[in-house]
Amino acid sequence: MMLSFFQEIKIFIYYIMSRQRAGLEKYRRAYGCGCPPPTIAPIVVVGGAGTPDTGTLTQITIPGVLVESGYPMNPPVPPITLDDGDVPIPMGSTNFYFYGVNYFSNLYWSSNNALVFGGTASSLEVNISGNLLPAILLGNYDRQLRTFGYSNFANSYYSITTILVTFYDYYTDLITDPTYQYKIRLIKENVGAQNQFVEVYVISSPPSPGYSSAIASYPSGPVDSGGNPIDPTKNSPYNITNGTAFSNPCGATFSLASPPANNSFVFSSNSTGSVWAFTNNAHVSV
Repeated sequence: MMLSFFQEIKIFIYYIMSRQRAGLEKYRRAYGCGCPPPTIAPIVVVGGAGTPDTGTLTQITIPGVLVESGYPMNPPVPPITLDDGDVPIPMGSTNFYFYGVNYFSNLYWSSNNALVFGGTASSLEVNISGNLLPAILLGNYDRQLRTFGYSNFANSYYSITTILVTFYDYYTDLITDPTYQYKIRLIKENVGAQNQFVEVYVISSPPSPGYSSAIASYPSGPVDSGGNPIDPTKNSPYNITNGTAFSNPCGATFSLASPPANNSFVFSSNSTGSVWAFTNNAHVSV
């Protein structure tokens, strides 16, 4: 049978379109939804200082008085600092494990420079001993907290709680004395190994490193401000304890001098927070 010119054109067009559809289907099968999802690079600790940038923070009102009872005050001093107290850290959706326990709802910042897990013992946190409570010490000393701000961030891959603390070096400091700042990030991987990190950026460095067995005498002598001895196993005021004993991941680092300003360091752990490592002059890759 003879085909008309127009019928031949229609058949040719149909042939071309079917070839194109077959090619597209082949492409979809090769590169479409059947492919494995992209690989997400794990979070790692990298050398060099991090950044002091914090983004927008929510400020928490600080209670307390400027100095402890028994020391002179200059009225009228507003209740703008916290002495021997603890601020609950709002963790948002960040799950953070410490020696096998998830402390997303009961993690605190001690005014004496420590992350405290679970219950608190405010008056004894001036000089945390290895068997007092679970804690990460960040220059543990009898200090005063001036301001506290925080933020939360989370996506499918990791969660970050950032806190910014402003503090006085010693509890007898006056309102006009210098203050110091640490930016602290609590980071948890939500996929893969689900490792954890505590990154500390030192915005300004306090003159006193804190209580440790490395220093023989303080303003109060060989004891802390409350007259209590220094734990002889406390090699550094930058330290980690599971509530039973210090692990001393820093060794004697920062035992005689505070970490320098404009620098950062990292504590990193496995998913359960049961094994911790210290890396100086470093930051986390997110």
